[in-house]
Amino acid sequence: MRIYLVRHGETVLNQKGCYYGRTEAALSSRGREQAKKLGTFFKNVPLLRIVSSPRLRAAETADIIMAEYTNERREELQIEREERLTEQDFGIFEGGTFRELAKRYPEEWEQWNRDFSGYRIPGGESFADVRRRTEDFLRDLKRFSETVDRETAILLVAHKGTLGHFLAACLELPLEGYWNFVFEQGCYSRVDLEDGYAIIRRLNQSV
Repeated sequence: MRIYLVRHGETVLNQKGCYYGRTEAALSSRGREQAKKLGTFFKNVPLLRIVSSPRLRAAETADIIMAEYTNERREELQIEREERLTEQDFGIFEGGTFRELAKRYPEEWEQWNRDFSGYRIPGGESFADVRRRTEDFLRDLKRFSETVDRETAILLVAHKGTLGHFLAACLELPLEGYWNFVFEQGCYSRVDLEDGYAIIRRLNQSV
């Protein structure tokens, strides 16, 4: 099974360099253009499913891609909203920049930087929390892949964090494997599930 991975388009909070997960932010004009260009690539890809994080920025990206879709399967497609693909909840750090957070929450900021993987941000999640839910989603996808052929294609629209954890989980890397991947906006990646193995075919492919 072919799994296409797309990070949501740019938002104003991305421009400002903010940490944000549950905070809603619409796409910027550049973000909408990024999504539309991706739509021109995916419009003829025979997708069986489109699964999106329910956060506005991801949902909007998926909707724009869907609006461009002209494949004969279009009438069969509906965008699925998947909570397990939501970005990490940054709790008290939501909406702040690096400098702002270091000044506003020095103790919590120090703990987070000392134990980036295990520290659960007050009011939010840890890296481990996000990895667990992305792994849970991956298990469902693996079961689904066993019911379809290798040429079946699905599209996941999510966030830098959850896509990084998802791909690390696909490759059975430890939690720190997240840091091996960066998902650029306006690009797509592809990983294939074949005979129990995850094979990276594309990473940050521009369109």
